[in-house]
Amino acid sequence: MVCDHVSQAVLTLPVSSTPVYKEECTQCFDDHNMAAGIDVCLSCFNGGCPGTPNNHAHQHAMKSGHHLTVNIRRVRKESDERPTKLTKLEIVEEPENDQYEFETFVRCWGCLGARVDNVPEDVQRVVHAVLHAVEASKGSEIKAWAEEVTACSHFDGLTQVPVADFSSEALHQCSMCDKRDNLWMCLSCGHVGCGRKQYDGSGGNNHAIAHFEQTGHRVSVKLGTITPEGTADAYCYACDDNKLNPHLAQHLQVFGINVAAQQKTEKSIAELQLEHNLKFDFSMTTADGTQLQPVAGPGLTGLRNLGNSCYLASVMQCVFGIDRFRDRYFPSAADHFLTCSQLHPAKCMLCQLHKLANGLWSGRYAVLETEDGETRHQHGISPAHFKAMVARDHPEFASMRQQDAFEFLQHLNKQIDVAERPVEGGALNPTSVFDFTTEERLQCTKCSRVRYTTQKSSLLSLPVAKRPLAAVEGVPQEFEPVQLAECFDMMTADETVDGYMCPSCEQPTTAKKSTRFATFPKVLAVQVRRFEFVNWVPQKLEIPVQVPQGPIELGVYRGQGLQPGEEALPETDDQPPTDAQPEPVDESVVAQLESMGFPRVRCVKAVKKTGNTGAEPAMNWIFEHMDDADIDAPDSEPQGTAAVADPAAVEQLMAMGFPQARVERELLQSDGDANRALDRLLNLSDDVTMDNVAAATDPKDDSASCSQYELTGFVSHKGSSVHCGHYVATVRHGLGPDSAWFFFNDARVVAQPEPQSEQAYVYFFTRND
Repeated sequence: MVCDHVSQAVLTLPVSSTPVYKEECTQCFDDHNMAAGIDVCLSCFNGGCPGTPNNHAHQHAMKSGHHLTVNIRRVRKESDERPTKLTKLEIVEEPENDQYEFETFVRCWGCLGARVDNVPEDVQRVVHAVLHAVEASKGSEIKAWAEEVTACSHFDGLTQVPVADFSSEALHQCSMCDKRDNLWMCLSCGHVGCGRKQYDGSGGNNHAIAHFEQTGHRVSVKLGTITPEGTADAYCYACDDNKLNPHLAQHLQVFGINVAAQQKTEKSIAELQLEHNLKFDFSMTTADGTQLQPVAGPGLTGLRNLGNSCYLASVMQCVFGIDRFRDRYFPSAADHFLTCSQLHPAKCMLCQLHKLANGLWSGRYAVLETEDGETRHQHGISPAHFKAMVARDHPEFASMRQQDAFEFLQHLNKQIDVAERPVEGGALNPTSVFDFTTEERLQCTKCSRVRYTTQKSSLLSLPVAKRPLAAVEGVPQEFEPVQLAECFDMMTADETVDGYMCPSCEQPTTAKKSTRFATFPKVLAVQVRRFEFVNWVPQKLEIPVQVPQGPIELGVYRGQGLQPGEEALPETDDQPPTDAQPEPVDESVVAQLESMGFPRVRCVKAVKKTGNTGAEPAMNWIFEHMDDADIDAPDSEPQGTAAVADPAAVEQLMAMGFPQARVERELLQSDGDANRALDRLLNLSDDVTMDNVAAATDPKDDSASCSQYELTGFVSHKGSSVHCGHYVATVRHGLGPDSAWFFFNDARVVAQPEPQSEQAYVYFFTRND
């Protein structure tokens, strides 16, 4: 007999856009490979673990009233066949049914988790749809590693005239040399040329691009990548980029090439990119060649790479190595899941932070694997649910492209800030450990009067001195090492401001400006800027920054405020005259900055602020001001266009814990834009002055008596740009003589007795108090 919960259930089939969490619990990292399997709610398709110690499936049923679930357990098929040795790297999805069997049954939590027999046909249809749905957090490996390729107009209306001596035999070799691989066929005339020569001498001989330069024929196709489905690597030399060719089959038919009969024989650009990324391998040995041994345990759980997600994994390992983050989200995970009002944990930022903290620090998932009696690295946990949540609605972090780790840290802090605001007024927010205040001193060199202003910050970007060593042929450029103290000296040094309109002199003068610390954070997160432009492309410079392993005293960089004998400059409105003409900007420089991934509003502002002096000063300005509250606000905001703030936006921001008066004020200052208002609310202190900086500082982070730090973590990077290559993390557990360093390379974790911090990109320093 069927229970009432089954007979009365009203279920809806999931559609292609419905997220179905069928492989991993949304509140912990138990998955469908474990003995208990995963229970998928047949009403809302949440995934929950049905076994001890958590039983999140039962918890979800009691909270939501959704009683019916389908339990899914994946079991690997036994096989005597050994895996075929790979001779060519291919990114293909092997059918799961060839490797695994799936055991399923319907369960009713309204009947204490009893198995349901004689499942009605309408319930069976929903179960069938769940089993064939794509896991919510899963993307194909091709999508994970491939570049996002778009079409261009140069493939439309293409004039095609095959060369007189064209034949299918000519497709197997470059027409200008003996190269027989990496061949590109011109889609205008059928000329076959080899690809570009690489810096190490590999690749082709540049004959395909030489043909473009001689003839102006702009588009080509890589012959070995053509598939029967009508896809292939296509390139537009006019755009100088990989492009999508929507007319590929028609274009190839002109040359007698039938797409349906083709077989892919060479690696695509996406596959080559994957192969290149996999070659980035940070040293897993000590200086004497000893192999570093895998480790596992609480706080030593690896994070699997989802495809260009190493930037996220490295930052999260460092962040959860900070006591305040661990203590906020790890011990209270079970309590939060019981009390959270969100029925869908995958859509709750706090749920996903608690889940990740539990996964990293419980030790439950950090188990070393063995093969043929030899200890191997752990499998690690997948941060897929967390990435989907933290990157939601962000065009870059939601993509599968590699990202800048420092920019992600900024984004992470903002997302946690928003999530924590409604919880006890933000009192539990762990990102407060990064908060500090800078003091800017401006002095007119003519009248010697000064002005002191302060600004709330949470992250620091430091310049690095570039001193090249003598070049050696065949060896990449090397640089003289730089001491960390020199970077702080450069940051706090006087900067000349030409054309300063002094309110005391009432005429243009020259001013000197410097920045120091007004307060110090508990944890100082620092980015070092090792960049320069090479042919208008930002390239990373391998400049060693020598960081002391012991105490680092930063008190010499503390600001002192207005000193005896100093006279303050008069306050001014600083508003431009109403008839002021818009300041011109060099659009070519703006375009170069936009091509690096910076938003246009930042690019325009940077070009203006640096006086149209070029891309490099503008890029440096962006890095120096990325933490400014108004970085994404236009220079000239419309004034008075909204007399009353939008009530819906006011209600939305007040729900995050901000007072109504501040919300309305910042909305009006932001011309009604809720996102810009939120940035101002998060980053601008409410009427902070030099007199109340100390009072506004969290007493737990009072730095008045301590400015000494120690290095406790860092993110390192290999690759020519922070937007490609590979990121890893090195994290210190504990302080003092009992501390230990560990190295996190995605899922691989090893003890690291000799941390290599000279080439780090982001450093984390913890204050000794």
